[in-house]
Amino acid sequence: MSSCLNHDALKQRHRALRDGYPVSLNLRVHRALSWLKRSEMADDDDGRFIFLWIAFNAAYACEIDERYGLSEQATFMGFVERL
Repeated sequence: MSSCLNHDALKQRHRALRDGYPVSLNLRVHRALSWLKRSEMADDDDGRFIFLWIAFNAAYACEIDERYGLSEQATFMGFVERL
């Protein structure tokens, strides 16, 4: 795993940047990083996959303003592009 994509490196980066972000985003990132850490502690591929999936969903989950009428696919692609 790349050193820039592990929990510790991402947690440090989040701490350095979080004051500039909304509380709701910081909470999602905190939850996602917690699940990422748990995935790094898993000793089997199935466990890692499940915890990474939960981490992804923790980061991805957000309230979608229905005024924009985005499809789920468009919302997902926008999220992936921001990553």
